[in-house]
Amino acid sequence: MPSRRDFMGGMGLGALVALGAVPVHAAMAAKPAFRAGSGRADIVFPASQFPIDGFTGQHDPLAVRVLLLDDGTTRLAIVVVDLTSIFDDLITAIKATVTDVAGIAAPNIIVSASHTFSAPHVFAAGQTPPGTDMKANAAAWQAVIQAARQAATRAFAMRQPARLGAGVGTSRVSVNRDVWTPYGWWLGADDAGDTDPTVSVLRIDRLDGRPLAVMTNFAVQSSVMDGSVSSTGGRLMTADLAGAAMRYVEAQYGPDATALFVVGAAGDQAPYLQASRPVVNADGQAGRIDIHEAGFAIVDLLGARLGAQIVDVAGKIRTADMPTLDIRRENIQVASQAFPPRTGRATGPVTTFAYTAGSPVSLPVVLVRIGDLALVGVQPELAASLGARICGHSPFAHTMVATMIDGGAKYMPDARSYDRYTYEARSSSFAKGAGEAACAQIAALLKQARPATR
Repeated sequence: MPSRRDFMGGMGLGALVALGAVPVHAAMAAKPAFRAGSGRADIVFPASQFPIDGFTGQHDPLAVRVLLLDDGTTRLAIVVVDLTSIFDDLITAIKATVTDVAGIAAPNIIVSASHTFSAPHVFAAGQTPPGTDMKANAAAWQAVIQAARQAATRAFAMRQPARLGAGVGTSRVSVNRDVWTPYGWWLGADDAGDTDPTVSVLRIDRLDGRPLAVMTNFAVQSSVMDGSVSSTGGRLMTADLAGAAMRYVEAQYGPDATALFVVGAAGDQAPYLQASRPVVNADGQAGRIDIHEAGFAIVDLLGARLGAQIVDVAGKIRTADMPTLDIRRENIQVASQAFPPRTGRATGPVTTFAYTAGSPVSLPVVLVRIGDLALVGVQPELAASLGARICGHSPFAHTMVATMIDGGAKYMPDARSYDRYTYEARSSSFAKGAGEAACAQIAALLKQARPATR
């Protein structure tokens, strides 16, 4: 198949330049330009439909953000939705919407949940759990699809020649959430626990140097308000930490710039402070201490801190022309365990637990190459140490490890978590060692995806 450098009148463009038949400036103009577009739209829930999935109101907007990239040969889209998780039918509907608007085939579209814990679950008709308010659920579905269409339409209209670059920084707004108690390991905040403070940033500029989009990958769950209720009762929707950080970034660059957050290997990572704090009582039972609406001050504080670091990293990036795009979808085999394991979702700390082995399962992996940056996308929530391991073995100059990509598969902890009987290990469908095996296979795929340097 002809490459982007071929053909003009049956003769290679380079040959025509050498012969003097085509001026150099004309040859440069004929070379397809890298183009990008981005857009954001709020998910507007009808006030008449509340409560929706237990939420009685909304504190700040949930949004859909879309990034379109085109190198003249490959076109792809990255969609981030402010939901806790996105089920298959909704992912299919979102991709169909982007295809309809932008003409990008579904395999070249990835959909990610920002993983805010304070958003409704949205189900397809006929797949709603018992007790679901069908009318409210249908309204929520339509609100998400409408926002996806609006964001994709804005991104498509915004398409223009662009340059891009990547960089990294450090943020301390996250902490390992697995803590030791006299009754076993449970949820909390362990300053000495494994964490990955790396903030990875992709900046996409217009040709005049103004940012068109900023995409961030960071290992933290947007769970400041997880489980928190207002002082008068009821929960409020919020895009939480990721939403606050992205709004901060967008405010710095103006209304025509879109900031996207793709959640990293955050299966065992929580915000450093939370409104509803997990505790273990004197009788060994798990509980929570809630500061209610005061928690939104934490959302704003941590969001501003993370956002400021993203802006700092973005400001130091040097963008370049003509990045190469590629997207590959692979499947790897990993060991599984019965899920839910024995008693279902973990409800408190334990000092012993019996895992039940299952058959090997197939794990989808998406590899997106954007110039010298590789984005590794998986469904399960990896432990932070596993994400760092993948990045450490990647041959690319910059690597983002993104979870909750094209669906969710709960937790994929590191091997040590199984020996500790952590919440993640007892709530996982993957067996001990599956995470490390996945890392090795993903590293091999990255080496295959990285062309040899000429």
